[in-house]
This record gives sequence, C-alpha cells and structure tokens, in this order.
Amino acid sequence: MNLARGLLVVAALGSLSGCAELRARSHAREGNQLYHDGNYEAAVREFEAAEQIFPELPVVALNKGLACRQMMIPGSKSPEHQRAVDCALDAFKKLQTLRPDDPRGEQLYVQTLFDGDRYEILAAMYEKEHRERPTDVAPINGLIQVYSRWERPDDALRWTMRRAEVQSKEAEAQYAVGVFIWNELYQKGGSGDKATYDPRPDAVNPALPPVFGEGDIVGEERVRLATLGIQHLEKALSIRPTYREAMTYMNLLYRQKSIAYFDEPAKWQEAIDAAESWRKKAMESDLSAKGTAP
Repeated sequence: MNLARGLLVVAALGSLSGCAELRARSHAREGNQLYHDGNYEAAVREFEAAEQIFPELPVVALNKGLACRQMMIPGSKSPEHQRAVDCALDAFKKLQTLRPDDPRGEQLYVQTLFDGDRYEILAAMYEKEHRERPTDVAPINGLIQVYSRWERPDDALRWTMRRAEVQSKEAEAQYAVGVFIWNELYQKGGSGDKATYDPRPDAVNPALPPVFGEGDIVGEERVRLATLGIQHLEKALSIRPTYREAMTYMNLLYRQKSIAYFDEPAKWQEAIDAAESWRKKAMESDLSAKGTAP
C-alpha cells in the first residue's frame, strides 16, 4: 500500500512537471513569434515567463540571449545597453550550464563580451587560460584581439611579441610584430607630409617641416619601435629568406624610422637608403618568383 502511494506521488509530480513544461513551451513559442516580429523586449518577457515556469529548457536560454543581443546598442554606454548585455550574458551562461556540449553557449557568451565592450572580463579570462596553457596561442590571440579592440596598443603589442616568442620558429609570427608596429607608426605621425618630407638642406620643401600632433609617436620612441619591428622582420627573413612581404615591410619600417630624423639629415638618409635597398630586394624577389612560375 505504501509503495502504491509512493508511485502515485511520483506519477503526480511527473504530470505536474509535464504540464509546467508545456506551459513554458507555450510562452517560448510566443516569444519566438515576437522575436521574428522585431519586438525583442516583449520576446524577452515571454522567455522569462517560460523560465519561471520551467527553468530547464536550453532553447529558452538560447533564444532569450539572442533577443537580448538584439537590444544591444553598439558603442553605447547607456543603462539600457548595459542591461541588454547583462541579460544576454546571463542567458548564454545558463545555456552552458544546461547544455555543456552545445558550443553555441560559449561562442555567444564570448562574442557578447566583445560586442558589449566587456574587455576587463575577456582579458582576465584569456590571461587565466594563458597561465594554464602558456604555449597555447589561442588565448594569446584572444588577448591580442581584446587589447586591439580596447585601443590599448602597448598591451596588444606585448601579446603580439609574446606570440612571436611562443612561435619562435614561425616566420608569420615574427612578421606580425613588424606589421603591427608599422601600422602604429603610420597612424601616429607617419603619413601625409611626414612621409614625403626631405630634411636635406638642398631639398625642395615647404618653408617649414611637418608639424606633429598630440598622440603622434616621435623621436626616440619612434626609433625604438621601428627598430623593434625591423628586428622581428629580420627574424622572419632568417626563417624564410624569400619572404617577400617581410622585405616590403622592412622598406616601410625604415621609412617610418627616417621620420624621427628630420633634424638629423645624415641619419635620415641612412634610413632612406636602407629602405630603398629593401624595396629593391622585394622587387627582385617578386620578379624571381614570377620568372620561375609555371
């Protein structure tokens, strides 16, 4: 008799659970329709109602997170945007718990951190992974992406160099450091009239030398960075002597270095001569490759 009562209780609980799931799915279907209609706020309310009734449905967590993402405002710092980011992150975190084997939970969580400018969380996450797996380039690549989007070029360069250290036998990893540095120098005082100015006394120039602006990289810092980039390109070429792209950036980095020497024409000329030498080597390499092509 007691056993029979126990079975009845279990059956009743199962029936209640089944009814709760059905009601939750009804709210979820309404949420899906509202999502497709573009009414994301109302859709989230329906998904939340479904969660309250039956919190074990992975599809509800997924769709709620997607609806919250639709309410995010790129570049915004508004409270509404922050709430949407938090909502999406919570939903995708829950999806990871409910269905650990579904890769979308982690992928969407990380993508939302990037799209929501939650760079502190991302940096901490990837740095933890790097400490656990110091020779794995995946967290290093993550950190390069984080700090680049965070507009912290010094940190992005630091991790680009760390990748070159880990991949010490990979020409591309060394080349990437040179390209990164060239891009920084070009954007910060290395374009326009700076690139065409000739400081030699007999040169035909405007009356005044170019003027650098706030944030431009000048003087010893420009020399230091250009030299660092050149050193990594030299490593790339020592690994792959026919690396034409590395030769091209050797030319470009020496030209960026020359900009630091407007008040020292002899050093400017030395850098320009080195740049021209590498330009010719890149052209010769290109012609040689075309000449041997089938």
